[in-house]
Amino acid sequence: MQQPPNYDSLSSGRMPRIFWVMIGVSTLLAVVIVLFLVLRGMQDGRIQSDAQRRQQIAILLQQAVDLRSDNNPREALIRYQDVLKLDGENAEAIAGIGELLDTPLSAAPVVVITPSPTPGLAAPTPTSLNSLDGVWADAQALYNAGRWADAIARLLQVRATDQSFETEQVEEMLYTAYVSLGTEKSNSGSLEEAVNLFDKALALRPDALETRTLRDVTAEYVDALTYLYADWPKVIELLENLYQRNPNYRDVRQRLQEAHTEYADSLSRQNEWCDAAEQFAAAIAVQNGPGLAEKESQAQILCETAPTPSAEDGTVTVQAGTPQPGVTGTPIAGSSPSQPVAGGLGVGRILYSAQDPVDGRERVFAQPVTASVKPVIVVEDAAQPDLRSDGQRLVFRSMRGDQRGLGSFDPATGLRLRFTNFAEDSLPSWNPEGNRITFASNREGDRRWRIYVAWADGNDSGTDLGFGQDPEWHPSADLIVYRGCDNQGNGCGLWTTNSGGGNQQPLTSVPGDAHPVWSPDGRFVVFMSSERDGNWEIYRIEVGSGEIVRLTNSPAIDGIPAVSPDSSRIVFLSNRDGTWKLWVKPITGGIEQPLAGLGGNVDDWMQAKLQWVR
Repeated sequence: MQQPPNYDSLSSGRMPRIFWVMIGVSTLLAVVIVLFLVLRGMQDGRIQSDAQRRQQIAILLQQAVDLRSDNNPREALIRYQDVLKLDGENAEAIAGIGELLDTPLSAAPVVVITPSPTPGLAAPTPTSLNSLDGVWADAQALYNAGRWADAIARLLQVRATDQSFETEQVEEMLYTAYVSLGTEKSNSGSLEEAVNLFDKALALRPDALETRTLRDVTAEYVDALTYLYADWPKVIELLENLYQRNPNYRDVRQRLQEAHTEYADSLSRQNEWCDAAEQFAAAIAVQNGPGLAEKESQAQILCETAPTPSAEDGTVTVQAGTPQPGVTGTPIAGSSPSQPVAGGLGVGRILYSAQDPVDGRERVFAQPVTASVKPVIVVEDAAQPDLRSDGQRLVFRSMRGDQRGLGSFDPATGLRLRFTNFAEDSLPSWNPEGNRITFASNREGDRRWRIYVAWADGNDSGTDLGFGQDPEWHPSADLIVYRGCDNQGNGCGLWTTNSGGGNQQPLTSVPGDAHPVWSPDGRFVVFMSSERDGNWEIYRIEVGSGEIVRLTNSPAIDGIPAVSPDSSRIVFLSNRDGTWKLWVKPITGGIEQPLAGLGGNVDDWMQAKLQWVR
């Protein structure tokens, strides 16, 4: 006979068995999810670590190749050995070491690296290197000949063989060799190497005051150069300290004057005339130069008479028809008696590439945001530059015949790497972490443009994300904006996707929208289009609201935009006065100002790229 439900058990607080089963299953599921997330995080960490290791291997291998080309087998061999520490079975490093060991100048059974012969000094033989006495004799000969790097190698070999052997003399010779080689490196401009060598000397003699002073002066100079164009007050502080200690050190006087002048120019562009006047005066006090007195006088006058900014966006109110420093053009007809004009061009540098009209080579330039300053060549045989957010690596489209594809350049070391091997790969852009790039290519047989993502380690041809062009990675998120269509080829315009090719979302719906770039704050995407108003103009879209605003209006070509580091201005290419120039205007709208002409010709403006960096 079926028993009725036991309602008394429920009312007394005891739960049915199914309830506890559900609780147990839920708990188990939660544990599984947590374990999955932990394992996924560990896997992502391993992937990141492996990518960094592969990148370091690629850098070391490239350095080894460059050193061999420069006839420096000793340093090349060290780079190959460093590779094997990271990857003990690296075929390229093993082959490179084998080739170097087959070379007579590098055949040494004990230390692997052998000094090259010097006139009047017999080259050491393999037999002499097998005994401590032979190595010691070789070290003394190299030391007396002033071959400091080779002498250091032999002295370290002596010390490694027998630490009690001629201890005081070996230490004395090592100290002198480190200081002498450091001085040579300093005189040749290899300042970071010099600091490292002075540190090694001081490790042997911590109380060597003269060497410590030389080391500190060199290190301060290196630090000052590191902050150039990024933090002028810091540059001035470091150079001022160095100038007070040793006004005759290298070009510190000229550097200090230039730092004061550059900072004053930057302040002038921001209408901070009183501070600018002080900096111009400081530059004159260090070393007077052409035009400085006039600039100081003008800044002082404006300090006493110019209106102060009255709006949050830094605009000033001026009378219509009154020219303002740093602003070109005439007031708009029919404007009100008082018109707000955005002050200054901003700060930083504009990266672009141009073709030399004489030799035809493509070069990447850095144009300071100061119209009176000429652009500086950053790297040869390169186009479409994109600087990593930390400023330590520039990725670009290589124009060298033997290194077509995407490559990179380290401004601090001059090292050049090759990332991809396809000449069609173009328009690279860094991810926020600085370890991957996105780019476009029509490398496939159908010649259709596709978007790719690749690790920036010199050993990745990229992962295909689908059809599209002009990719640009978000400054702080895993989001790529690009020119493309949906999977059926419809809805063409600007789209966004993640680095895995998923979560594709339309941003605009006009097929002619092209070359999108993010504002660094992620609020806007600025792009160019010829299909919205019948001419190439610059537009911006607010990502959150979808509101689109036209920023330029010229019968000429306005295109290839980039946004300033503070997201307040844009720079773009235009031929509105007959030649290609860089133009600047506020991202909120306002007067456009020409910044500078280009350092060469523009072969195909549609394939150009600008980047505004600090």
